[in-house]
Amino acid sequence: MARPLIQLALDTLDIAQTMKLAALTAPYVDIFEIGTPSIKHNGIAIVAEMKKRFPDKLVLVDLKTMDAGEYEAAPFYAAGADICTVLGVSGSPTIAGVVKAANAHNAEVQVDLINVPDKLACAREAARLGAQIVGVHTGLDAQAAGQTPFADLQAVAKLGLPVRISVAGGINQSTATRVAKAGANIVVVGAAIYGAKSPGDAAREIRELLDANHHKFIMGKIGSVLAATDRTYDAKLTNLLDRSKRIFVAGAGRSGLIAKFFGMRLMHGGYECYVVGEIVTPSIRAGDLLIVISGSGETETMLAFVKKAKEQGATIALISTKKSSTMGDMANVVFQIGTPEQYSRIVGMPMGTTFELSTLLFLEATISHVIHAKKIPEEQMRTRHANLE
Repeated sequence: MARPLIQLALDTLDIAQTMKLAALTAPYVDIFEIGTPSIKHNGIAIVAEMKKRFPDKLVLVDLKTMDAGEYEAAPFYAAGADICTVLGVSGSPTIAGVVKAANAHNAEVQVDLINVPDKLACAREAARLGAQIVGVHTGLDAQAAGQTPFADLQAVAKLGLPVRISVAGGINQSTATRVAKAGANIVVVGAAIYGAKSPGDAAREIRELLDANHHKFIMGKIGSVLAATDRTYDAKLTNLLDRSKRIFVAGAGRSGLIAKFFGMRLMHGGYECYVVGEIVTPSIRAGDLLIVISGSGETETMLAFVKKAKEQGATIALISTKKSSTMGDMANVVFQIGTPEQYSRIVGMPMGTTFELSTLLFLEATISHVIHAKKIPEEQMRTRHANLE
């Protein structure tokens, strides 16, 4: 299957904001859609401006033409539109008129199936009339009622028509790949990109998912989390380590494995370090440091350790996804990795993977800071490495 194209719906009425968003996402987007609200408000000028600034991108003008197809579409094609949309409910003569205008400008037509009663019949007619794209479109009102485009997409794809299929309707990072696998040639994304804290990162993630570039996707996701993490944390954690008599590390499940990675390197660096739960781990006392890794800050087994350590007068450091939690409110210091919104459900990085891998790299960076700050030679670290292996 050919590489799916990403179409970004630009619906804002503000031209400056539209162009800024386009610039942020241009490396990852193939088609810039000047949405219906935008084209109604700004008129034909925004088409020419978009094509001037982004000549290597396809520009789709979402006219949703309902009548006078050739007459309405022709000026927008002349201004630089590569694709104009016409409503499937408008009927064959109107669709044919837009096709005629497109042919005169070596451009393309998308027939939008929104609210069409018999979508399959309309898709066949659109192909017969010469339209190059059929749009399976679940509108905002229908989305609010819980509808999705998947069933219609699968039905249209099974027709095997000589057209590309565009799909729009609440598509995001979690559904983009599913849409492409179901037969979409063009994946239309709106709020999942323009509503994101970083539209560029959101567009990049969808591009990497659609390209099945999972290595790059995972590294990009971790990179964005670490970029949002306080850069002074490694120095602050190092100072905390150096002020403590002994260090205890703890975590449940995969977070526990990350804690063990860190504990091993601390031992290599010359710290007296123990992993909570090992049979040789001694009792914790005042002056010691307990480092707990818990994304939620609510892990029950870890909470019991935090309470006990606090009773004994030990210092508690929590590594988590958020500042405030049951454990966070009890801890002396919280190291927040990234921001809470970066941990929404992500296809391909399930069940805490984003936090765990980001924490691993954060702690490895702390070890690097320790080595450089203390000028610890690797040869010295090797002398502490286990030799009963």
